[in-house]
Amino acid sequence: MGRVYTQEFRDQIVALHRRDGRTFGEIATEFGLSATSVAKWVREAEKAERPVRRAALSEQVDRSSEAARIAQLERELAQKTEEVEILGKALAFFARRTER
Repeated sequence: MGRVYTQEFRDQIVALHRRDGRTFGEIATEFGLSATSVAKWVREAEKAERPVRRAALSEQVDRSSEAARIAQLERELAQKTEEVEILGKALAFFARRTER
């Protein structure tokens, strides 16, 4: 049976690969590990992060569609406000004409 490494140690090894771009073999040699183990830890880390990335992307899409919807509603509100002002002026104009 092989050695058991802590999750913290595995995370540090994965960070070395990602940050420095070092190969699995280079890291394995330096720390007395097998390149296969290093590769496996990197794959596991990527797999664990996948749902988090997907959720973050989904949240960004939701925010951008919400922002687009808000912008559309603001344009419609501005248009309706202008229409109400025009109708108010027309009502005042016709009210004055009928008083004469």
